[in-house]
Amino acid sequence: MLPKLGFLSVKTPKLSVFVGVSLLSLLSFPTFVWAEKPPVAVIAYQVTPITQTATLNALGRLQAKQSVDLAATVTERIQSMSFSEGQSVKKGQLLIELDAQEENAQLEEAKALAAEAQRQYQRVKDIENKGSVTQSMIDEKYRQWQTAQAQIKVIEARLADRRIIAPFDGQLGFSQFSVGALVTPGNKIVSLDDTSEMYLDLFVATRYLSQLNIGLPITLTAPAFPKQTFSGKIIAISPRLEADLRLIKVRALIANPQQQLKTNMSVQARLQLSPQTQLRVPNTALIMLGDQTFVYQLLADQNNTYKTKKTLIKLGEMGVSSSEVVEGLKADSLVVSQGVLSLKPNKPVTIKAIETGQSQEDLLKPKAKKSDAAPSKTAQPAPEAL
Repeated sequence: MLPKLGFLSVKTPKLSVFVGVSLLSLLSFPTFVWAEKPPVAVIAYQVTPITQTATLNALGRLQAKQSVDLAATVTERIQSMSFSEGQSVKKGQLLIELDAQEENAQLEEAKALAAEAQRQYQRVKDIENKGSVTQSMIDEKYRQWQTAQAQIKVIEARLADRRIIAPFDGQLGFSQFSVGALVTPGNKIVSLDDTSEMYLDLFVATRYLSQLNIGLPITLTAPAFPKQTFSGKIIAISPRLEADLRLIKVRALIANPQQQLKTNMSVQARLQLSPQTQLRVPNTALIMLGDQTFVYQLLADQNNTYKTKKTLIKLGEMGVSSSEVVEGLKADSLVVSQGVLSLKPNKPVTIKAIETGQSQEDLLKPKAKKSDAAPSKTAQPAPEAL
């Protein structure tokens, strides 16, 4: 039997309030049940291997395949200059002659002495068996002859120092000297460059070392020729890293048949690396915390839901919209690609959509609802146009 109800009367000047208090309600306590929040719907991305050809862009400066500053090796006056500035010359072509009158005279004298020494040697050699000539006399005459011959070679070498010739085919630069000027050893008279092919040195990050090989194609453009592309290939890879930069140096050889490219010209180079299989994720999936990078990986749970796992990853090449993952994820892993900042580890989620290259607007667009009204089967055809 329920307890009887007591009534409490509270009187005021204008209103009387009766409050009924149930003894049963005072003896019992209410029980509160909190409703569990539904799983958050997220947009996911499935990590798949992608075969991609990386392209490296770099600035470089060209150098002629062969380049030399022609200079004097002796102190003498310029006697003749057999070239024009900017002229193309052939290997072995005489370019500059220094005054060599004294050396020419010495050469004539040395040749005369050598001829006389040869005759003296031949004379004693002819009477070798006559008894009046000893072997020591023959040897002495032979030594004098050979010494005279050697003196000719010494003078000819001095003459060669006074004749400057082109060591290879190329184009001459400008000269600050003229005929009659006195030059000393080391004075640069004119430059010579072979620009039929050009060297280009580039510095590449060590992570691309496995993709570098001799013969790898390279293209470049120059501001002076914006609509023209020049091509070449890698011909050498340095055996050492650059100590200060921790980069690897590579050298390319660029064809320049029209002599358009010049020494010290700055160019924009593009290096096509060998194809490589990569795992990539959208940049919107990345969580940067200090020098570490994380993603929310989705692990299958029950009832078509997933649990979030905060996974540490290591990035490789970073692109505009996606980045390479070198550690932390495997192929076919599912990661959250949109809205990662609102998530926490080990929380249930559902997948709203799988990102496969669509725009963010398309991914977030609600699905179109099916029309409740079915199309009429007895709809009349549209009247034909008259």
